Amino acid sequence: METPKNKYAQISKYTLLKTLGTGYNSKVKLGQDRDTGICYAIKIIKLSHPKLNIKLIQQEIQILQKLRHPHIVNLIDYIESATYTKKNNQTYEAIAIVTEFVPGGEVFEYIAHTDFFSEEVVRTYFRIIIETLEYCHSQGVAHRDLKPENLLFDGEFNLKIADFGFATIFTDKESSNLSTYFGTELYMAPEMHMKKPYNGPSVDLFACGVMLFVMLSRTEPWKKADPKTDIYYKIFTDGKFDAFWKAHEKRRPKIEGKNNFYSEDFRNLLQSMLALDPALRLTIEQIKAHPWYNGPVISEADLKVEFTKRKAIVDAELQKQKEIKERVKEMMAQKKAAQPQKFSYTGIQPFRSLKEGEFEDSYIKEFEDKINFDAKRELREYQAITGFKACTEIFTVIDPDIIFKALCAICWKLKVQMDVSNDNYKIKSRVNIDEGACSFNIILTKVDETTSCVEFHKTSGNVVIFYKMIEEISKELLRLKPENE
Repeated sequence: METPKNKYAQISKYTLLKTLGTGYNSKVKLGQDRDTGICYAIKIIKLSHPKLNIKLIQQEIQILQKLRHPHIVNLIDYIESATYTKKNNQTYEAIAIVTEFVPGGEVFEYIAHTDFFSEEVVRTYFRIIIETLEYCHSQGVAHRDLKPENLLFDGEFNLKIADFGFATIFTDKESSNLSTYFGTELYMAPEMHMKKPYNGPSVDLFACGVMLFVMLSRTEPWKKADPKTDIYYKIFTDGKFDAFWKAHEKRRPKIEGKNNFYSEDFRNLLQSMLALDPALRLTIEQIKAHPWYNGPVISEADLKVEFTKRKAIVDAELQKQKEIKERVKEMMAQKKAAQPQKFSYTGIQPFRSLKEGEFEDSYIKEFEDKINFDAKRELREYQAITGFKACTEIFTVIDPDIIFKALCAICWKLKVQMDVSNDNYKIKSRVNIDEGACSFNIILTKVDETTSCVEFHKTSGNVVIFYKMIEEISKELLRLKPENE
């Protein structure tokens, strides 16, 4: 006899209404307290999971218990062992970390999908970030993974800092002698890239400087703050500020009544916050005294009106993505039920069947010399993306070798610079056009025996160009048709 299904899964006193995100060892669910009706975000980690790291979880909990602030996503409850009951009544033991539910979404999404933020808007939120960080440091906590993806909006568009998974507790003596090197590459301070001991508060403030630039510019200042490997950061640290700002200025919109997109005060603040030498960077006290920091801000009422409109755009984009995924899921189910088909590329031909005269002979030879399609590549397992990152997925039932050749040919046609791996199905890509530059990875992964996923991961550059390139590549991929259609 089949076990009857429940409408919702349960854990402890919480009813789990839907999934908010999925990590490599956890799921985040929207949970409702059955006694009060209040909803929370609940991170659920299976106790038997092979990648479970109890010490890291305990450190995160210790930090969240230490902090209590209106602009931090606060801890509500921590359950070391709770019974998780699935909809089909199957159970397993899990850890449950219960935090505030913040419904407004990530700041990153507003940067990616809506128009430029005004200087007044950026300044309003930057003040909140700095003042909240000042509180964290006063409590002996360094976040170490500050980025727009970890800044969330509540229902009133108040900003909250989230994800203290990489945070650490320090004493004054320990604050300048940290040596664990992790975080998000773009926002990491140069001393971390160079594997030197670093100061926790200083690397947080460096990340704040990068975030400030991204929030105003909708693009990154550089790929990696390492003067040995990144030309933009080298120009910056060599003091060639005019060249640095000129390069970024030409890609920004003109603002009525202003000669430059970046004001002199803004430039001065960034140059002081992002110095190569940590000793030369501004402290929080100095940042708060800076003229740019003390410029005009937007009122709470105007902020709410503006971001209500922006949220409608973000929600529409997320809904569109959701609908596409649902249609793809239905398509995959139909394909699994049908007889497997042979596919051929009827749009841009894979290199080995390029028609004579379609390109110059030298062009074809260069393409052939560059890419070894006979290499035995590993097809990695698909891992669900957590949160709303700069990543887009396309699911397909086309043979991985065929889809990979097609992707290489499409990138070649679109004049995308490519570095193609011989070990796995990965293309490191870069485009440089008049509107700006962008680097991203295209990775092919295995969902199941019949389904693959084409993943686009932005690594640096202009996010608008990133989505534009995905759109162009996707259009070409749609020209892949079964032979019998």
